[in-house]
Order: sequence, then structure tokens, then C-alpha cells
Amino acid sequence: MPASQCTKRPRLYLAGPEVFRPDALAEGRRLKEAAARLGAEGIYPLDGGALFSAGEIKRRCRDMIDEADVVVANISPFRGHHMDPGTAWEIGYAEARRKEVHLWSSDPRTLRLRIPGELGIGEVHLEWRDADGHLVEDFDLQENLMITAEGGHVWSTPEEAMQAAVESVQRAQFAYAGRRRLLWVSLAMFGFVAAASLLISMARAP
Repeated sequence: MPASQCTKRPRLYLAGPEVFRPDALAEGRRLKEAAARLGAEGIYPLDGGALFSAGEIKRRCRDMIDEADVVVANISPFRGHHMDPGTAWEIGYAEARRKEVHLWSSDPRTLRLRIPGELGIGEVHLEWRDADGHLVEDFDLQENLMITAEGGHVWSTPEEAMQAAVESVQRAQFAYAGRRRLLWVSLAMFGFVAAASLLISMARAP
């Protein structure tokens, strides 16, 4: 069912390193248009114009996450083997606010395949170590386990992640509407029973 038939249009916070691109504003428009085609409203970190204070930028992004229903986050490698650290913070903040996060990445490789290294002897068994001898996570995940262990599927495009986010919001809205209908039916039945009981009592009164 289209999102327009739900009680409200889903609002998606579009987290990711797109804000650093040379065409950041154009990319933001593209992502927001993709969200609109799915019946959702995209909230882009650069909405509202430029800010030049680090504190103001952080507060605005935090407020946008608070306003959103869910977060759609780009965890593609950025300036190295791992994702943008600012996006990682936003994911953590959103989860702390009990908001769903839907992930996508343009790189399908796991960390084990992405980070160069070699097998080394650990305390218990052989382990994959990077050039500095540091352990590389080997959980068949595309990012650090704190990001992806419970984050569900990592989609390959932002559109796929947005679609999953919209469907999740719709399911929650339908479930909420169903609970409300059940409550109203219960209250109506309770009122009918109470009224019937009152009438019976009045009829029996001398």
C-alpha cells in the first residue's frame, strides 16, 4: 500500500558522507527525490542552509534525527577501510533514541576481505591481522560489529534501504491503527454492557 494511505508520511533521516561530496547539495536533492517517489520525506543534513559552527552542525543533525521516524545510513567505506565516523555517531544516537536504522553500502565486502593482512598466531587460534598486527574482525560483517551485528540486512543502494524503512514505518502505523480500533471497539462494548446493566437495574427497581 502506498505511504500516502498511511496515517502520515514516513520521515527518513539520510545519514552518510554525502555531505562531503563536491556535489553534496545535488546528491541530497537526488536522495530526497528518491524518498519522495517511495511516498516518504527525506531529511538531509544540509537542509536549512550552511552552518559554520561545529556545535550548531551537530545540534541540527541531532534534532533532525529526533524529528525522523527512522534513519537510513550509508556505511560505505569513507577515507579508508571503514565508514564515516560522523555517520557512526548518528547511528548510535538514533539507536539510543529507540529509532530503527536501515543500512546500505556500496561495498559488499566484509572487513576480512576489505582490510589487507595475513594470518597470525593468536592466543587460541589463527587470526587475521593487519599490517600493524592488529586483529581484524572476522564475523562476516561489512562493518564493525557495533554497527552491523544487530542492524539487519545491509542493502546495496540507498533506494533499497529507503524502501525497507518505508515498509517498516507502514507496518508500525498499521499495527498502531489496529490497536486503536480494538481499543475503541472494546470501549464501545464496555459502554453497551454498562448501559444494558443500568437499564436492567432500573427495570428491576420497585
